[in-house]
Amino acid sequence: MKNSEILDSIKGGLLDSITGLKKEQIQFDSHLKNDLGLDSLSSMFFLTYLEDNLPGFEVNPDTIEAKDFNTVETIYNYVSRERRSAIAA
Repeated sequence: MKNSEILDSIKGGLLDSITGLKKEQIQFDSHLKNDLGLDSLSSMFFLTYLEDNLPGFEVNPDTIEAKDFNTVETIYNYVSRERRSAIAA
């Protein structure tokens, strides 16, 4: 899976999880909470969406941290890191 496909899935998950969000609002440096309105409930929907739509990705409660939920870039980095770990295992 290409990096652009991962990013597209992240954007799709955000659009699916946050009511009223428009695709144009999602930038690589957008803050998930402050800019896009991600809250605790939509976070759960978002992570479930990613697990369902990104082959090889599962949220690992031992590795996910609050810092991974700062921006689109930080969640992208987390997803990429976890997918690499799953492939290597």
